[in-house]
Amino acid sequence: MTLTAGDRPVPIGHHIRRTFTLAAPIILARAGIIIITTVDTVMTGWAGADELAYLALALATQVSLMMVAIGALQAAAVMTAQAIGAGDGAMVGNVLRVSLVHALLFALAILFVTPFSRDFFLWTGQSQNLAAGAAVVTLAFAVGLPGFLVFMVCNMFLEATGRPKVGMVVMLLVNLANVPLNGVMALGWGGFMEPLGAEGATFASSILRTLAGLAILVVVFRGTARGESSLLSAGARHWADAVFRLGGATGRQLRRLGLPMGIAQGVESAAFATVVMFAGLIGADDLAAYQIVTGFVTLTFMMAVGTSGATAIRVGRAFGAGERAATRHAGWAGIGLGALLPVPVMLVFLFAPEALAGLITDDVKVIAVASQTFAVAAFMLSGDAGMGVALGALRGLGDVWIPTLLQIAAFWLFAIPIAWVGGIGLDLGAPGLFAGLLAGVYISFLCLAVRFHAISRRA
Repeated sequence: MTLTAGDRPVPIGHHIRRTFTLAAPIILARAGIIIITTVDTVMTGWAGADELAYLALALATQVSLMMVAIGALQAAAVMTAQAIGAGDGAMVGNVLRVSLVHALLFALAILFVTPFSRDFFLWTGQSQNLAAGAAVVTLAFAVGLPGFLVFMVCNMFLEATGRPKVGMVVMLLVNLANVPLNGVMALGWGGFMEPLGAEGATFASSILRTLAGLAILVVVFRGTARGESSLLSAGARHWADAVFRLGGATGRQLRRLGLPMGIAQGVESAAFATVVMFAGLIGADDLAAYQIVTGFVTLTFMMAVGTSGATAIRVGRAFGAGERAATRHAGWAGIGLGALLPVPVMLVFLFAPEALAGLITDDVKVIAVASQTFAVAAFMLSGDAGMGVALGALRGLGDVWIPTLLQIAAFWLFAIPIAWVGGIGLDLGAPGLFAGLLAGVYISFLCLAVRFHAISRRA
């Protein structure tokens, strides 16, 4: 099959190959980010079911806040790609400076609200013990956010400018260090310190996230790619503008695009976090099982995140260059690829759920609940991935507010009520909770795909 990009016929296979080539290192880098949390979950699971419940509750709030920040900062990748497509090198460097300042401001805001987490958990109906244990873990997570958000900004910048392997290598090194450091701090390996369980696992990862941010920042400061303005060559006036005026016009554009992106990311993350609260009300076993399945679902979703990032970059470049057909074809190639990639994982969820759950815990009750939950989650994977990539394609076009409203409707009008009815009303536990998420995901995917079809035809 041959499609037309601009005045040149381009085979559809070309778009799929280009998207996958760009997506592969992004997928590995994003997977590396989630593997850090997966290792935290495994180590914490070995420390006990209560520690795993603390971790699950803490991650529900902290990851939601973090994903809002990351979603907002994704505007930097879109603006960078569009600037490259338009040949505006000075804008590329300016976007990076402004994005770094915003990353630190987001991190400081999250650090400010973190001390109130215990009161928040109690307000949602969690037990005193669960709220107190989770509150300590939230602080251990939050201290690593400044470095991590700096890492994300620099990594998205490098991806948009054609150097996606840097973040992949940094995450590989971080993960190699994470297992032994987690073992020492969470489980007391080597007798160097008392085991700290969930708190130790989370703090170990925060240390490594901070080091990752510093490492990739050094790479960005030392290099200049494809003609963009170097950070080092920018005078004090440019940095002062980024800091004291929040980037001026560039900062306003970043916030205009980033605000709905952050809200959209937050809507989905908050929906998952709300369902975590539901699981906590059901009981510790369902909460632990939900955390186990969510960990594997999130890890699988990194394929969609990578494909979404690559699709947003390719759509943004084509859109910036004024190539209407290439814009449309790059988007659909990414959406199709994103929906197909999770199929092998779906089969593992369906046919080996006990083995997956057994990697995290040896608690028979938790394994039984998790196995049933994997069966429901399996059918969510392709829809979740397709939804994520469709959102990326729309972001590449600069279409952000309508997709955000569609996300809000899908998750809060459908996913959350259905999850409550299935998990608590019908007493189906964690599998019923995931049934609600499955419904919200497919409704969102359908709406976003229709939206991209309509917008890309007239872009």
